[in-house]
Amino acid sequence: MTILLLTIVVTVCAMMFWTTRAEVDKVYDGQLITGANVLRALMTDEIKERGQDIPSDATLEIGDEWLSAEDRKAFDAYADWRMFRVWREDRLVLGSDTAPRLPAPPRDQQGFQTSRVGSKTWRIFNLPVHEAGVVIQVGERTSIRSVLVRRVLLELAIPLLLVLPVMLGLIWLALNDGLRAVRALVSAIGGRGARDLSPLDTEAWPVDLRPLAESVNDLLSRLERSYEHERQFIDSAAHQLRTPLAALNLQAQLISEEDDPVERAAQVRQLREGVARASELTEQLLTLARLGPQITRDLTTDLRAEATAALAEIAVVAAAKGVALALEGEACAVKGDPALARLVLANLIENAVTHAPAGSEVLVRLSVDRRFGWVTVADQGPGIPPAERGRVFQRFFRGANATGLGSGLGLAIVEEAARVMNGRVSLDDRDDGESGLEACLGLPRADA
Repeated sequence: MTILLLTIVVTVCAMMFWTTRAEVDKVYDGQLITGANVLRALMTDEIKERGQDIPSDATLEIGDEWLSAEDRKAFDAYADWRMFRVWREDRLVLGSDTAPRLPAPPRDQQGFQTSRVGSKTWRIFNLPVHEAGVVIQVGERTSIRSVLVRRVLLELAIPLLLVLPVMLGLIWLALNDGLRAVRALVSAIGGRGARDLSPLDTEAWPVDLRPLAESVNDLLSRLERSYEHERQFIDSAAHQLRTPLAALNLQAQLISEEDDPVERAAQVRQLREGVARASELTEQLLTLARLGPQITRDLTTDLRAEATAALAEIAVVAAAKGVALALEGEACAVKGDPALARLVLANLIENAVTHAPAGSEVLVRLSVDRRFGWVTVADQGPGIPPAERGRVFQRFFRGANATGLGSGLGLAIVEEAARVMNGRVSLDDRDDGESGLEACLGLPRADA
């Protein structure tokens, strides 16, 4: 604020200088014009009467009685910083002793000129008198104008300079009082513990600081959700990994004590299956952890291409189980991360294959409406009772008809990823009357 105020003062002083200089030049130039015309009026008659008898090579001086006593007194008032000259046919016929040595002006020259002689600069007005055949010059040194400008500026600047400290003091007091509330807010936030994420009381702060307090509360709320997500992940991982790891440890002990090669091979096979289940569970938990804080990016996904890629990933598992895969319909480009969309589709298709009986078919159907691009995955499995369809999106929930060795995280991952991409997911009975489940995923169209 001090720099800003000083800049304003300097700018105002500069504007005052240029304005004052322009006004002084205007007034003094007007005086030069008036002086030239006065000189013309005073001397016209004498020039006409006496000029007829003046030889062409004569030069008249002040002492040649061209001026009366009153005229001489008037011209003497110009003092040292003013001058006048009268030229006739390029000859100086009359001039003051203060005039600089300058060449004769052209006969038709009229108006102002600025000339520098030595260390002095002169402002001169030329007035030709055609009926008398003379040119009158009236001038003055520009230093007198600078003196007047300095005096005017000094008289204007002194009050401004006297007020400046008072203004700075008032600004300091006002800012100090306004920043006191900011410092109090900083202390209120800085004095909290690492886990104190309780919101600030927005009503306790001035109106200007309430938006800041509300923004801090929003940040604290997001941090609290992030901490809650971490806590849920840690709790879920500890709960779900405890049993598989204990089982793996027990199986390893049994293998080390088993002497029968056939039984030992069976236990090794079970150990590998347990390791595979624990690895899959760990991967799913890590997927959930990545989805929680993820921010939707401005990406576009080819829904048909990602559905084809997801089918290719599950094809080996489906073939081993004897489940056929089919894809039909047309899709559009949707908003969302392609990798995330493929993750959702892979989970839906894998879930359908897991619960589908051998010899059945899993149909992936693509469609488009005004706002969404849809993927419907239909299987011929036992389906999910309507009472459980809202709960299967919860982590680690497995319904009464669940089969296979799943952990109850597949649909939770689907629901979380769909939320991140601003999509929709739903579970319904098949609309063709056959037994089974239809899982529908809708993602916003890229051109919507």
